[in-house]
Amino acid sequence: DLVKETENELTVNAGLPGFTEKDIEIRVEPSLLVITGKREEKSEDKKKGETVYSERSNQVFRSIALPADVDPDKVKATLSKGELEITLPKKEIGKKITVEAKAA
Repeated sequence: DLVKETENELTVNAGLPGFTEKDIEIRVEPSLLVITGKREEKSEDKKKGETVYSERSNQVFRSIALPADVDPDKVKATLSKGELEITLPKKEIGKKITVEAKAA
């Protein structure tokens, strides 16, 4: 997992090959991100009068402590080719004010 931080947001990238958006659940708290996923594969193979059934389950659980508080209501997530990208805007704590010099 990779966490990038800018002045206004955090971006988390996580590799989840083989998972679809329906397999993944994301929970966000002000300073914690939890990614869970579960997928099941079922197959049926017929050979020489026998039928072989196969079932596999793959799960993922990741808990990531965030370096800054985020606004859970503004989080966006996208999944493309097994790569999950989550954008987490930081909570606005206050507005930064620039101090200017005044001529005497």
